[in-house]
Amino acid sequence: MDELTINKFRYKNFKGIKDFTLEPCGKNFSVFGDNATGKTTLVDGFFWLLFGKDSQGKSDFQLKPVDQSGQEVHNLETEVEGILDHDGKTVTLMKRYQEKYTKKRGTAVSEFTGHETSYFIDEVPVSKKDYDIKIAEIIDINTFKLVANPFEFSLLHWTGRRQILLEMCGDVTDQDVIDSDKKLARLADILGETSIDNHKKKTKAKQAKINKELEQIPVRIAENQEVVKNATIPDQREKTRLDAALEEAQEKLRALMSNEALSAKRVRLNEIDSAVMKANNEANKKQTEARKPMQVVIDKLEAECREIKTGILDLEESNLRYGKRLEISSEAIQGIRDRWYTEDKKQLKGDDHCPTCGQHLPADQIQAAIESFNKAKSDRLEGITKEGTGLKALIQTLETDINNAEASIKTKTTALKSIEETLTARKKELEQVYIPLCLDNMDQEKDILETEIKALMNGSTIQEGTVQEKINEIKGSLDAWNLTAAEWKSAEKSRIRIEELTASERELAAEFERLESELFLIDQFIIRKVGMLEGKINSRFRLAKFILFETQINSGINECCHISYDGVKFDHGLNSAARVNVGLDIVNTLSEYYGFSCPVFVDNRESVNEVIPINSQVISLFVSKDKGLTVLETEAQKVS
Repeated sequence: MDELTINKFRYKNFKGIKDFTLEPCGKNFSVFGDNATGKTTLVDGFFWLLFGKDSQGKSDFQLKPVDQSGQEVHNLETEVEGILDHDGKTVTLMKRYQEKYTKKRGTAVSEFTGHETSYFIDEVPVSKKDYDIKIAEIIDINTFKLVANPFEFSLLHWTGRRQILLEMCGDVTDQDVIDSDKKLARLADILGETSIDNHKKKTKAKQAKINKELEQIPVRIAENQEVVKNATIPDQREKTRLDAALEEAQEKLRALMSNEALSAKRVRLNEIDSAVMKANNEANKKQTEARKPMQVVIDKLEAECREIKTGILDLEESNLRYGKRLEISSEAIQGIRDRWYTEDKKQLKGDDHCPTCGQHLPADQIQAAIESFNKAKSDRLEGITKEGTGLKALIQTLETDINNAEASIKTKTTALKSIEETLTARKKELEQVYIPLCLDNMDQEKDILETEIKALMNGSTIQEGTVQEKINEIKGSLDAWNLTAAEWKSAEKSRIRIEELTASERELAAEFERLESELFLIDQFIIRKVGMLEGKINSRFRLAKFILFETQINSGINECCHISYDGVKFDHGLNSAARVNVGLDIVNTLSEYYGFSCPVFVDNRESVNEVIPINSQVISLFVSKDKGLTVLETEAQKVS
């Protein structure tokens, strides 16, 4: 077995430990100390040296010392060094975490810019990559956690625990399970090429679908039964009688309405209406032709009005823009005047003594300063004057544009008024153009025909009304009969549908029962398989026992992976001492399986009277009244 043990460990400025060394020389040892004295810090330092994380797997933990206010203490080097024995060979590992100071260009003092970590193997500086490669040669981090912490395996998800156990002890094939019990023989034909898990999922999905359909069938049957209950068989003889009565009444109405004299007068009335419509169309056409030249003149005048109005609107908008610019420019030129007067009032200010040595400046230097000031002042005044001159010219241009636009608006407004007066006169002339209709006394003939038709109709109106009422009554009876027939036809379909739904319900129930029997058989298979697996797995452990399935309230089987001891689950009532020893039992078995042992840290060791012997170096952490850390060698316990 590949074995890793601690020979010596040194901590310097690591978390709360200023300087501490322990030398177990590969033997078991115990660490005593009060709470917050650094017992867990020793474990964190061990993990940080190997993997860059604390014992909880965190890489961003506070590894530097802090003061009472929680601030990091600066200008300290944090070091952890470990001399380990790996399969009979000694290897020395060290990490140094220190502050980094950089002197920036132009500064005399270095500034704190972060931290850097240095790596050493057998006192030789190496890169992080080479350091990690060396650690990887010694152990895999995931395996290490499982064989270094008695509680790591219990913290895994049950599926992860189950997978490791199956990898370690070997799975049991489905065929082996089927062959072990004759009651499971037909399961092979049921499964075919499908796995147990997939067939179970598929079967439950089918049952869920069947359940959904079974829930809907009674509702659909009830709906169809309601249709059947309200239906009545239609009387076919009544339908024949109503059809004959309707035909007789309609024939009588046609005879009443076929009066020849009345028909002739109606034909002549239609002819007159057509002739009047034709004469009206011809008159409208002639009137349109007569008005066309006048309409052309009117359209041209209206176009001129629109063009002039558009021009006036454009000029008014331009005047608004010119006015706004004129207002802004007038305000700006006043500001330029104020700047010119302010600049003109400026005088040279200053002392005639040198600001460095305090001596009186020579006269030529004073004169040169005055001339330079006056020259700069003159240039600025000239620039301001030039700016004002340009702005004044712009104001004059804007005022001219505004005056021109107003004159143009006035001219266009006068022209528009003249055109609108002409347009009004032309429209009046257009309205006076009228072409009269030429009806040749047809309107008088139409009045005579309408009077005669009305007289002829009055004689048969009462009879026609009576027959029409009879026809409407017969049609109402036929509509009622057709409604009854439609309801009966729908009811017939509903009776057929009820029979189909009832048959489907029986088939679905039978299929559900068949699937239920398959699920029961699968549960029996799982129970059998898990029983075989539990026996195979539990034989590898001294204390720990594993429960791989639970029976549910509905007698179904729920797969799981619980750790237990003497029938008590690991996380449900097992006392601290038993939890530690069961964890050590798991560590010992996993170490044998992986072929690797490493130091095992047992926290809260004071709660355990006696720990079971395992094939690993054991570091026991005791809570005691010691104000500092005390290390005592314990008797080495090895499994023979």
